[in-house]
Amino acid sequence: MFNLNRNFLFSTTANCLFFINFSSFFLLPLFLDDLGFDKSEIGILMGSFGISSILLTPITSTLIDKYGKKILGTIALAIMIVSSLLFIYIDNFYALFLLRIFQGLSFSIFFNSSSALASDNLDDNNRKKGLSIFYSSTIFPYFIGPYFGEIILINLGYFYFFIFSSLFSLIAILILFNVDSKNINTNNEIEVRLKDFFHIINNPDSKKFLITNFLSSTGFGIIMNFIAIFLKDKSLKAGLFFATYSVIVTIVRLFLSDLISTNKLFIKVLIMLAFFSISIFFLPFTENITHVIIFAVIFSSTYALIYPFISSLLVQPGNENSSGRLFGALNATFGIGVHLMTFVFGYVIQYFGYARGFQTCSLFILIFTMIILIKEVRSDA
Repeated sequence: MFNLNRNFLFSTTANCLFFINFSSFFLLPLFLDDLGFDKSEIGILMGSFGISSILLTPITSTLIDKYGKKILGTIALAIMIVSSLLFIYIDNFYALFLLRIFQGLSFSIFFNSSSALASDNLDDNNRKKGLSIFYSSTIFPYFIGPYFGEIILINLGYFYFFIFSSLFSLIAILILFNVDSKNINTNNEIEVRLKDFFHIINNPDSKKFLITNFLSSTGFGIIMNFIAIFLKDKSLKAGLFFATYSVIVTIVRLFLSDLISTNKLFIKVLIMLAFFSISIFFLPFTENITHVIIFAVIFSSTYALIYPFISSLLVQPGNENSSGRLFGALNATFGIGVHLMTFVFGYVIQYFGYARGFQTCSLFILIFTMIILIKEVRSDA
C-alpha cells in the first residue's frame, strides 16, 4: 500500500510541475502580440499545439500501454524542455508553429502517461476522490505558471520567462525517476493494439462522456487562450484571474468532490456544464478587477469537478492494461476542444470581436449540453 501511495504521489507531483511549464504558455499570446502577429495568427499558433496532441494520441497512448508509462513520460518531458527553450531564439511564424507542434506531442505523451500511472495506483474505492486530487495538480499550476510568469516577463523579459517555464519540466524528470512503473495488476499476455483506441471512441457508453468532455474543454480553451490578451485590451492583468481560478478549483477538487454522490453523477456533471457555459456568456461585460474576480469564481466553481468526474465514469476499475488508451481518448477530446476549437473561435474574435466570440462559444456549449441532458434524463426515467 505504501508503494501505491508513493507512486501516486510522485506521478501527481511530476504532473503538477509539467503543467506549470504548460500553463505558463497561456501567456504566449503576449509574446506573439509583441512580435506583431494579428489575432488570427495568434489563434493559429495557440491552436497548433493541439494538432500533434490530438492526431498522435491514438499512437502515443497505445505506445504508453505497450512500452511503459514511465519511459514515455520521461521522453515527453525532455521534448517539452527543449521546445520551451527554443522560443528564446525563434520569431519566425512557421518555426514557432513547429515548436507548438512539438509541445503538443509532449503534452499528448506526458499527460496520458501520468494520468494512467496515477489511476493504476489508486484503490478502486478511492478512484473518484483520487482522480479529483490528481487533477488538482493540473490546476494549481495555473497560478504558478501564468501569475509568476507574468511578473518575470514584465520585469525581466521573455528570455527569463522561457527559462523559468522549462525548469519545471526538468524537475519533473527527476521526480518521475522515482516512480515504480511496474503495475501489479497488469497482465502482460494481453495484446496491445492500436485499433482498440478507436473501439473506445465508438463505444456508446464512452461516447457521451467524451462529447461532454469536448464541450467543457471548448469553453476552457477559449478562456485560457484569449483571456490574457482580452484583459490586456481593457488595461487589466490576467494574473489575478489565473490565481483565483487555481485556488477555487483546487479547493473544490480537494475538499468538495466527496460531497457529491455517484448517484446520477453524469446528470450532475451536465448541470455543472450548463452553468459553466452561462458564465462565459457574461465575460464580455467585464470592466474592472471586481468583475474579473466574480467571473473567475463562477467559471472556476462550475468547471472544477467536470473533468475528474468524467474521468471516473470513463476509466473503470480493472482496466489498467488499457488505461493509457482510455486516458488518450479522454485527453484527445480535451485537446480538440481546447486547441482545435481555438481556431474556430479565434477567427470569430478576429472578425467579430471578443463579445461575439465568447458568447457564440457559450451558446454552442449550452445548446449541446441541454440536448445531452434531456436525452440522459429521459433514459434514466
